[in-house]
Amino acid sequence: MLKRSIKNVLGCGLVVLLLSSCSSTPRLIEVSATPIDKPELTLPKVDRLEMRKVEWVIVTEENWEEVKQQIKKSGRPLALFSITDKGYANLGLNFSDIRALVQQQQTIIAAYESYYKNAEEALDTANKQVDSVNEEVKKTNNKPETSVLDKINPFK
Repeated sequence: MLKRSIKNVLGCGLVVLLLSSCSSTPRLIEVSATPIDKPELTLPKVDRLEMRKVEWVIVTEENWEEVKQQIKKSGRPLALFSITDKGYANLGLNFSDIRALVQQQQTIIAAYESYYKNAEEALDTANKQVDSVNEEVKKTNNKPETSVLDKINPFK
């Protein structure tokens, strides 16, 4: 019986020794993660558009002399710029095209703004996750090593 007890003690000791030697390997986890910098969007300032007053005078055969006298009285040189009815219609259509183009550009600018705002939020979230993982790794790496005996000892 004594031989059997000695064998049991030696066998258990050998098992504990093998198990404890496995647990003594370092548990260091290395994570190499750095926060990502946000891209900066630098846009030039846009001038505010202030329209100047344009005075239109319609000259016909009937009022030609009257318009000519008014221009001479004002002291300005007599020079008339004229446009046909078709040219006037084209001028209006050109302004309409310019207005549509400006609206398209405003839409593109709004899309860029939304893109950068969403990208910034995504980067903030990713950087918070990186910081969280880094903190968790630090906590894990700073825990004292415990042997298998310490883990299975209910009195500790």
